[in-house]
Amino acid sequence: MKIIDVYPLKSQFMKRDKIQIVVELEEHILEGRIKCKVYKFHEVILTLEENIENLTNKVLFEFDIDGQEGIMSGFGIEIELYKNGKMIYSKSTAFDILDSFKYAPRYGFLADFSANDLEDKEDLKEMNKYHLNVVQYYDWMYRHHDLIPKTDIFIDPLNRELSLLAVKDKINIAHKYGMKAIGYGAVYAAAPDFYKENQELALYKNNDEVFGFADFLYIMDIARESIWHNHIINEFYKAVKLGFDGIHMDQYGYPKEAVSNANGEKKVRYLREDFPILIDDTREYIEGKGEEVSLIFNAVNNWPVETVANSKEDAVYIEVWPPNDTYQDLYNLITNAKKYAPKKQVILAAYMKPFLEELNIPKDQAENSTLLTMATIFAAGGFHLLLGEKNGVLCDPYYPKYRTMENEDFKNKLRSYYDFIVKYEELLYDFDIVDTTMVNTGGINGEYTFNGVEASPKAEAESVWTLIKEKPGYKIINLINYAEMKDMNWNVPKEKLSSEINDIEVSVLTCNKVKAVYAASPDFEEGKALKLDFKYVDSDQGRKIKFIVSKLKIWDLVYIVY
Repeated sequence: MKIIDVYPLKSQFMKRDKIQIVVELEEHILEGRIKCKVYKFHEVILTLEENIENLTNKVLFEFDIDGQEGIMSGFGIEIELYKNGKMIYSKSTAFDILDSFKYAPRYGFLADFSANDLEDKEDLKEMNKYHLNVVQYYDWMYRHHDLIPKTDIFIDPLNRELSLLAVKDKINIAHKYGMKAIGYGAVYAAAPDFYKENQELALYKNNDEVFGFADFLYIMDIARESIWHNHIINEFYKAVKLGFDGIHMDQYGYPKEAVSNANGEKKVRYLREDFPILIDDTREYIEGKGEEVSLIFNAVNNWPVETVANSKEDAVYIEVWPPNDTYQDLYNLITNAKKYAPKKQVILAAYMKPFLEELNIPKDQAENSTLLTMATIFAAGGFHLLLGEKNGVLCDPYYPKYRTMENEDFKNKLRSYYDFIVKYEELLYDFDIVDTTMVNTGGINGEYTFNGVEASPKAEAESVWTLIKEKPGYKIINLINYAEMKDMNWNVPKEKLSSEINDIEVSVLTCNKVKAVYAASPDFEEGKALKLDFKYVDSDQGRKIKFIVSKLKIWDLVYIVY
């Protein structure tokens, strides 16, 4: 007799929603007791309990969380099963209450829309368990320049047979889980037939050759004075009318400069200037038609984040490519984007190449690589487009090449990581968090010191990365274990992870009165916050608090409460 699974009925809840938590049991239970504990960080704020007689194999806990302030609030759930007064099993999950998905955009993907996918509830049901609250529908359309098919069954640009009814069905199912459905749309891609009839709308190289991919796609001029500008915005509007909540506005990272022939006059286009205008005009047009719309634009390899970050997009989205190869590069992408748009979250599309089937890399090495990359992105304050269809992991920019996860242990680890970023989202993603890493530790900085381990404020080989942050009421320390990593490329297989490190001694100089210190990790105790003993010690700079972090596997989150 055990608990099979625990998960919320929605990927996120809105204020005033009834919170609903599902508990799946292995078998009928003739008698016993089941308890639901609701945590806010380390504190139990609500306990629900009921005696059970002849219980079926599914239980639903329903409750309200009143008086929530702020734009985001994460909670932990622990379910305990008792028999004869003794706890025999426990399992955890998480949920959050958000004003909008954009404050914690846990981005997922769908890529299969055949007639066989009609009423396929399992994909989105599993995605809900990872709390994915916004979903990109990749290559759902008829053509890049003509999104809506004329018939239910149609052939997409890469000769896949798709069903429009399946697309609509998956939009409806996503909405039942509180997920936003975002339709993929390339901002400047057109099929050969469109280009041949509208060559004056294309973008050209400085030798008068058209930009494109062989005879597959051609790149159009998105400038406001080009007819294409309004054409593609209207296509995006049609997608929203179809049922999508927004558009994933894609580009390919080039051309950065091009020549246009709009109105018969040659001009040099600087696309970094045209993209934000297109984003803003798309929002204005669709909202002017009375529709709500969410917009996510792809700043390919961080280009041009400096112009699009402050456009009317809902989050800063960066598709990561070389030369952004290292863990430090991932951190830099996130922190740089936050400087341009401090009130927007950052999503990295960091495709895990080691999972590509044709590379034939042992799955455990790909899994190790993925866990370390996730930990790096999450601790840095970013979100990771990674999971979606059929327990799939993205490993290629063509999403249908996703790799399905079959290893139950790895899936449980992924669940643990996504539960963790929901439980502690205010300590990871609040907009009032200040990153003080480079001024508080390492080198001449002595406010935070770490003994018993090689520590660094940068993501460096053979060290523990120490990310120092703070927000009103808290000081926050993220520890990432690279102690046995010699290769700091995030997208290569890792034969093994660094060994567990024990008893890291931490000293912190603070003028605030410390109430308590807690440590939590997605790698142990199901993410539960454990209270750490601390003491005051004298130093040349004043009194410091000192405490011991007992173990570090991949990622620890330590928070000091004033």
